[in-house]
Amino acid sequence: MWLVSKDRGSAVADFVLVAFPMLALFVGTVTISFASYARTVILDATIEGARFAALADQSLAAGTQKTRELVQASLGSAITVDVVASSSRLGQVESIRFVSSAAFDFSSGTNFLTVSSVATREVLY
Repeated sequence: MWLVSKDRGSAVADFVLVAFPMLALFVGTVTISFASYARTVILDATIEGARFAALADQSLAAGTQKTRELVQASLGSAITVDVVASSSRLGQVESIRFVSSAAFDFSSGTNFLTVSSVATREVLY
């Protein structure tokens, strides 16, 4: 006669108790990592776009296009970025300000990310 153990079938229950929290932890880690990477890419693209627009022979439109191209090259079509460029002058110094916004739809609500950069325009003498 075979002896039946009281622990029979407990592996399934243990698997369920461990697998779902581990899966949630893994998905959360991947999501936070991607959001952090996307923020870094958008920030760097915004800085580069502002610097590009601040060159003496470039315009604000060229800088916004450069920002969008850099984000598209790094993140693909996963995230769309809205870039707003403005120019201000204080005395003889003109500054270029870029503000980039992106929407992340990772959870039930939409989370927005906004970064900005300022560059000083070059002057031809």
